[in-house]
Amino acid sequence: MNQSFQQTASRPELVVRAEQLSGILGDYIRIVDLRPDSAISHDFIPGAIRLGYGKLIREIGHAEGMLPDLGALATLISGLGIDASTRVVAYDEHSGIRATRLLWTLLTCSHHHVALLDGGIQAWKAEGLPVEPAPATPTPNPCSCTVDESTAAEMDYLMDSLRNSDRCILDVRSREEYDGIDIRAGRGGHIPSAVHYEWKNVLDTHQQLRDPDELRSELLEAGVDPSLEIIPYCQSNRRSAHMFYILKWLGYPRVRAYQGSWSEWGNSPSTPIEA
Repeated sequence: MNQSFQQTASRPELVVRAEQLSGILGDYIRIVDLRPDSAISHDFIPGAIRLGYGKLIREIGHAEGMLPDLGALATLISGLGIDASTRVVAYDEHSGIRATRLLWTLLTCSHHHVALLDGGIQAWKAEGLPVEPAPATPTPNPCSCTVDESTAAEMDYLMDSLRNSDRCILDVRSREEYDGIDIRAGRGGHIPSAVHYEWKNVLDTHQQLRDPDELRSELLEAGVDPSLEIIPYCQSNRRSAHMFYILKWLGYPRVRAYQGSWSEWGNSPSTPIEA
């Protein structure tokens, strides 16, 4: 691995620890809770607002996790009650699998002041930090949405990537999905030339992020080279949005999440697959 990449290219501001967040509550920060309703029991981080995961996705054909249209995105961001200078901190139960979908969406909408609460509400409560029984209610702030097209890839881009040595297609699903044993679409397997590194390998036993240098070494060994453009995919761009965000945190300069992921690719009769 290039030593300068390892030492200087990381973006630590993209992840915040519980004790760090507790010290900056109210400092022009919007905290967003993305836990499913079933995981909530009157235990919100002070000032946090609620956001349902369904507002972050739309289904187009077989593709299950596409971005909402521009109007819906503008409504979403307006509803958060933020402006361009607001730092948005997202959390869920622990792993960040839902929170990072919001953060990827915000980055795609050119809102760059974002952070993931490492370990989610589980880490917050483990530190004995205060909680509130109900979420806050934001005041909508009308805004526009400018899409940054460098954060997302469509099927045509993936097809072109099959013949492009400057790109690395990264399958972050389970090994069983990658090998075509666990089939969740019309066909099983993986995109040709895709390397495999399961998304949850970035987490420790407490569902918090592992040491960045260890992750960089593992990813490079798996073929995820920081000199290439990395295109992660999963089933519906939930796990791949998580990997997109972690790669950015680690300092990978060029990353695009494949929106349609396997729900689109595996259900298309014209796409090549390997198993």
